Amino acid sequence: MKKRAVITGIGIISPLGFGHEEFWKNLIDGRSGISPITCIDTTNYKCKMGVEVKNLQTEQYIGNKGIKYLTKGTKFLASAIKLALQDSGLTTLDSQLECRTGIIIGSALGNYSETTDYTYDIVRNNPSELLPMASYDVALNSSINFASVFFKIKGPARTISSGFISSTDAIGNAYNLIQNGKADIIITGGVEQISLDAYVIFYMQKLLAGSDGKSGEISMPFDERRSGFIMSEGAYVFVMEELEFARSRGVRIYAEVKGYACTNAGRKSGSFRQRLDKAGKPMTEAIEEAGLSPEKVNLISANGNSSKVVDLIEAKAIQEVFRNCEEPPLVNSIKGMTGEPYGASGAMQMASAVLAIRDGIAPPMYPEWGMENAECGMQEGRHFNSEFHNPQSTFQRDPECDLNFVGWHGQTRLSVQLNTVLINSLDYLGNNACLVIQRFC
Repeated sequence: MKKRAVITGIGIISPLGFGHEEFWKNLIDGRSGISPITCIDTTNYKCKMGVEVKNLQTEQYIGNKGIKYLTKGTKFLASAIKLALQDSGLTTLDSQLECRTGIIIGSALGNYSETTDYTYDIVRNNPSELLPMASYDVALNSSINFASVFFKIKGPARTISSGFISSTDAIGNAYNLIQNGKADIIITGGVEQISLDAYVIFYMQKLLAGSDGKSGEISMPFDERRSGFIMSEGAYVFVMEELEFARSRGVRIYAEVKGYACTNAGRKSGSFRQRLDKAGKPMTEAIEEAGLSPEKVNLISANGNSSKVVDLIEAKAIQEVFRNCEEPPLVNSIKGMTGEPYGASGAMQMASAVLAIRDGIAPPMYPEWGMENAECGMQEGRHFNSEFHNPQSTFQRDPECDLNFVGWHGQTRLSVQLNTVLINSLDYLGNNACLVIQRFC
């Protein structure tokens, strides 16, 4: 019989706050993290907006030793892991527990920018002139390696890189390891950092909002005016435990992971019908693995990231999977406020879903706060978009994306009994993954 996997700790370093409570409060209050990008020079590019982590003092979480050699992403991840462990009551891992604890983190690009910079330095300069520590944190998996050593984790250590669905796959892998008795505890989630390399990749493929030179830079999932996503960054981490082990510790349980499924197409070619089928398949399979029917899903945490095509594919797939439901589930995407942290997006959605179940609140789709009282669109260091000051009157739903959106009926946030949440992750290349989480009972 397969074991049960539960969430006992949450750690978040995000543009909306550090720690899950600050992140959640800003999210349900409708605060947007979108503002002009400061970490890279966008002078020669049309797209100027991003969603950045600002004013993180890593030493408050992991001390000063060696942090000057760490990349921004590794600092995000290590700090988030520290918060997750504290939240779950695991301040230290004894020698026995070290070997029964693993770490599986998803990241689409990881330290890609540092890798390319280091390679360029090798080619341009004499390798013997490079400082030894210059290569300390440049590989895709170096963040996870650092975390494993720093937190004395001696179980499975994996970096999952599968595009935009990376962290969803990482959480799914952790769930499977717990199910099969391979570990008692898995630290899992996702991390991404905004870099010039990532920006240029998305910009050149015209995936960013405003990159077509015609549309505004607004993150508006499922809106008929959408034109692309706004880049985001951060780390979203969970402590996942085998149920009986968590019970033996007497720890609080946030929610239970009940299902996971994925389809890895690895390409964006194929007819719309084929892409639609591949998007719907993991939704159906994850729900079935959870032992449920579509009618039991209360809320869908949608991938919706303001992509013209991917949003439409997801909406159509949801319509088909839930077409026989007498009362369709609520649907929301939080990326109107958080932006798109690509490989970390599934973990970000998971954090929102777990806290939604805990508090019985479905977060809003778009910011509630306008710019009326904000000088130059900035308030408390954050950018608030006046276009979505009133979600009911300003959300121009794409007629083809006909779903039961939170906010469509005038709710800015909705108090509702949530027992089951489906989390969708879609990659613009055609890869898809889904998770089902439930209120623990």
